[in-house]
Amino acid sequence: MPLVFEVQKTLPKRSSSPRLQRQKEPRRAGTMGSVGFPLKLSACILFFLILENFCVTCDSHWCYDKPECGPSTWGTIGFCGGTRQSPINIDHKKVVHDSSLGPIYFNGYEDRKIVKQMKNTGYHLQITFHSKATISGPGLPAVYWLHSAHWHWGTQNTRGAEHTINGQRYAMEMHVVHTKNNMSLEDAKKDPEGLLVLAFFMRISQGVYYITPWTTLVNLLDKIPEKDNFWDLNGEFSLGGLLKTADVSCYYRYSGSLTSPNCEESVIWIVFREPIGVHSQVVEKMTNSLYFTTIQENRRMQNNFRFVQPLNGRKVYYYQEIKN
Repeated sequence: MPLVFEVQKTLPKRSSSPRLQRQKEPRRAGTMGSVGFPLKLSACILFFLILENFCVTCDSHWCYDKPECGPSTWGTIGFCGGTRQSPINIDHKKVVHDSSLGPIYFNGYEDRKIVKQMKNTGYHLQITFHSKATISGPGLPAVYWLHSAHWHWGTQNTRGAEHTINGQRYAMEMHVVHTKNNMSLEDAKKDPEGLLVLAFFMRISQGVYYITPWTTLVNLLDKIPEKDNFWDLNGEFSLGGLLKTADVSCYYRYSGSLTSPNCEESVIWIVFREPIGVHSQVVEKMTNSLYFTTIQENRRMQNNFRFVQPLNGRKVYYYQEIKN
C-alpha cells in the first residue's frame, strides 16, 4: 500500500542563506568582597573547572567510532543496560501475526512548510519539523506528532542499518520520531509509550540518476559538514516526498528503546518490512559528506549504528494489510 498524503497547494519561498551557530560569550566574573577573596576565587575556579569537566564528559562520553566510547561501552550509560533495548533482529518465523494493529494513517507528511531544519548533531544527520504532522491508527494508544528524523548508515560499501530481518542488514535505516499527544521529547522519554519511531530500511538501487527529494536532500549536506552545523530549510522537500515509494502495508511492531544514549525504554517501534530504494550516488553522498566533529580532525561520520540487542522474551507483532 503506498503512502497517501494531503498535498499542500501553497509552497513556501526558497531557502534563505545559512545561519552559522554562534558561540555564547563567556559571562564576566562578578565582584567579591575583600574578605577571603583569594580563597573564594580559588573555590570558584575549582567549581567551574569541575563543572566544565562534567559538561565535557556528558557530551563526549559516548561515540560510534572509537573503542573507548563506542557502542560496546554503552552498557553503563543511562538505560543502555536495560532489558528492552533496541535495535533487535526480527526473526519473521517467530513473529505474532496481529490483524488488530491495523494500518497507519499519515496526516501532513506532504507539507513542505513543516520541514524546519537540517543539522549535523555529531552523531547523525537530523531533520526537525514544526509540530503539525501526525500519525494514528487503530492499534496505537494515542495520536503521535512528528518531531524529527535521522539516519544510521555504514560506509559507501558496507551496510549500516540498525535493525536486521532474519539476520539481514540493509544499507541504511531512517528513523522518524514522534511524541505522544505532542508532548515534549524530554517528557515523552519518561512515558513507557511516549515515543513512536517509524523505521524505514533503505537499499541501494542503480539506474538513471535524476532529481528526487533524496538528491535535493543530499545536495544540501555540504552546508553542514561539522558537528552542530545547521541549515534552515524553506520548502526544498517534504518528508512525504522522501517516503513516496515506501510500502507501508506491512510492518513489525515491538516495545523497545532509543538506539543511542541514554537509550530510554519508552519507544513503540514500527519497522516497515519492505525497504526504500535509493540511488547508489545518494548513499555515497550521505556516507561521505559529514564528520563526527571537524573536517580537520577527519572523523568521517560512518558506521553510526548500534548492533542488535537481546530480545529478552519480548514479542514482535506483525501486521499485513489484506489486499482484495
